Amino acid sequence: METLLTGINVVDVRNGSIENNTNLLIKDHYIAEYIKDQNDYLANNQQTKVLDCKGCYAVPGLIDLHVHLMWSGGTDPQETVEKEGLQTTILRAAQNAYKNLSSGITTVRDLGSHANAAIAINKAIENGYISGSRVVPAGMSVIMTGGHDPFWGNEADGVDEVVKAVRKQVLAGAKVIKVSATGGVYGRAEGEEVENTELTFEELKAIVQESHRLGLKVAAHSISWLGIKNCVEAKVDSIEHGHFLTEELCDQMSDSGLALVPTLYIYKKIAEGVNVPAYATEKAKTITSKHKQAFNHALNKNVLLGSGSDAGSPNLPHPALVDELECMVESGASELKTLQAATVDSARILSHDNILGLVEKGKLADLLITTDNPLDDISNLRKVKYVFKEGVCLRKAN
Repeated sequence: METLLTGINVVDVRNGSIENNTNLLIKDHYIAEYIKDQNDYLANNQQTKVLDCKGCYAVPGLIDLHVHLMWSGGTDPQETVEKEGLQTTILRAAQNAYKNLSSGITTVRDLGSHANAAIAINKAIENGYISGSRVVPAGMSVIMTGGHDPFWGNEADGVDEVVKAVRKQVLAGAKVIKVSATGGVYGRAEGEEVENTELTFEELKAIVQESHRLGLKVAAHSISWLGIKNCVEAKVDSIEHGHFLTEELCDQMSDSGLALVPTLYIYKKIAEGVNVPAYATEKAKTITSKHKQAFNHALNKNVLLGSGSDAGSPNLPHPALVDELECMVESGASELKTLQAATVDSARILSHDNILGLVEKGKLADLLITTDNPLDDISNLRKVKYVFKEGVCLRKAN
């Protein structure tokens, strides 16, 4: 069935212009066209469903490039998984996928799940068994023995082993390869530090080459300067976090078309020390001052920016993308630049920009309809009226 959204203001996220008080036709899961005269069109298409959107704003469905659907967002999410077991955890992951979709996040990239469970969640959504955001899953991440996030790590050491690990993830159904290039803040109390490099340059290069050969991109957890440098020189597709990015590294990223997914908000939350493990707070405090500086380097050097919340991590329940977008604005990005990061630029990072990221003819009808203009205030993305995924209306506000 066709759906006509009448009286709507459509935001062009490429330049911030707005097509005011127009009529948007959705047909067969896609954005079909703009209708000038709704009465004339409806007189000849009486089966078309009409949705009054007068005064509302349409933006592309949001994209969160860094989530962990299996994590609860409680005080210690990994401990919760260990206590509850895999079966209960998978059910929560399905619920979190639905929570994200209901908030207007129509696509998530899951960068780490136990037993490749996010791959199964993606298949269940694609097959219509459950409702949720479109999932681009990494499944298990490729790490060195004893590397960051060992609970969902596919441990590998040396070039031959990391190539084999990539092939295992492809066989399992991964749509992106996640690697841990450095230590991290949360995960375990002992055995890793944020400044540690983990996978070597040679290993990272082999991972990138094999992943690209098999048609997948690589996302790298990377915090320290040397870890980021290794990733940039290995041509990893996206740097996740990137606390110690320098201007020089940003120049290299910009020249090579590499992306940064900064995840600013989660580290700010952990550093505050409320409802998170103490060891994680102490580590976060040592690096948060660098994070904003790195983000501004990336802004000034025109690095491709994506949006990622790290939702599910300590004290960060799903959904959390708007928290991250608000933090990006607070850290120096404009509303338009931030909205681009959450839509058209994240679609580009996923190589889905042919079907996602814009409200225009021929794109999938993934839409977030808000009551107020997010270009005036990014927090207006919280004022959800309707959410569409592939032309199907999945939420109507009370």
